[in-house]
Amino acid sequence: MRMEHAEFVHAWKERTRSISVNRSKALRAVNSGLLPRRYQYAHIFWSWVWFLSYPAGIAIMIFLKWWVGIIFIVLVPWSISAAVKKSAMEFIVEHALENPSFYEFAVVNEIILIE
Repeated sequence: MRMEHAEFVHAWKERTRSISVNRSKALRAVNSGLLPRRYQYAHIFWSWVWFLSYPAGIAIMIFLKWWVGIIFIVLVPWSISAAVKKSAMEFIVEHALENPSFYEFAVVNEIILIE
């Protein structure tokens, strides 16, 4: 459903409409530089934390106990990855609430879906 930016902001604050974000398109938007730098820096930081959690798990396996490292490698990267994806979707909504032109872009490109 198509709505104006002011209606979108009101619907978000009042929770009167179901607003969803396409996860893969949100990740592409964050990575392509469409959002302000504060969102990009946060996304890059947590993406690196996710990436470095694998070598950290290997180091835990070598220097501490092997089974702790395996648990670390299984649980930590998975949870960080899920959080990075969720935060990218939240960044899209936050920026759409602040910026009417980005809201229009996100709706036209079906990044934000309003039901």
